Amino acid sequence: MNDFSDYLLRHPLPHQSPHQPLSEAECDELFALFDDDSLPNTTMSAEMADGYLTACVVGPVPVPAHEWMAAIFGQPTLAICDDSERQHRLLQLLLHRHRDITVATAVPLHDLTPDKLFLPLTSEVDDSKRITPYQIDADGIRQGDWVCKDWAEGFRLAMLDHPQWETLTNDRKNFDLLGPIALFAQGYNLEKPELQIDETTGLLALLSLSIYNIRSFWKLHKHAPAPALREARKVGRNDPCPCGSGKKYKKCCGA
Repeated sequence: MNDFSDYLLRHPLPHQSPHQPLSEAECDELFALFDDDSLPNTTMSAEMADGYLTACVVGPVPVPAHEWMAAIFGQPTLAICDDSERQHRLLQLLLHRHRDITVATAVPLHDLTPDKLFLPLTSEVDDSKRITPYQIDADGIRQGDWVCKDWAEGFRLAMLDHPQWETLTNDRKNFDLLGPIALFAQGYNLEKPELQIDETTGLLALLSLSIYNIRSFWKLHKHAPAPALREARKVGRNDPCPCGSGKKYKKCCGA
């Protein structure tokens, strides 16, 4: 059992009824804790971690907490922080955020209200690092930063870590489900120059909607009826017995 598992056994998240999502101050605290210089250099940014968590929640299989913690920090063991109290607070806020995503994305679309809507946690983009109009290099990679860049990358990494996603990603008819995430990951839309994340309003709302649709996809896929099995051909009483004895069915298993 690894250290993250040990930690989770010793420090379960207190149950809240009804669930209370992280406050704005707690979200700010979570981002500040991710800026701790003593964290492993393999640690994701807070924004990327939120994208990774979201994919773990709405994806095809439940991902145990110790697994997504190991992925976020880039190591399977504690300690991740020089200060044990700060480490505990960071992990508890992450568990709380995981619960927030789980609760928010479980709400049916027809019951959604603004206070229940799932929204990604994102960082402010430094204007000095934002290049607009966008510029791409010879490999088609956009330069600079843009809104939700890390978040979409975290979501993509979680899909790569769990090959069960291939049921969705390998079928072109499902591409629209991932379209908003792909747009924010790439930072521009080559096929639709008029649809750019720096200039078009409402794209974060489309991103949120795609999360609900992805979760619905996996729910339907999970509960889809299994293909009907062909009915086995009936064995006649005078046919050879299928057990291989060489006798007629009526003199063997059909007796």
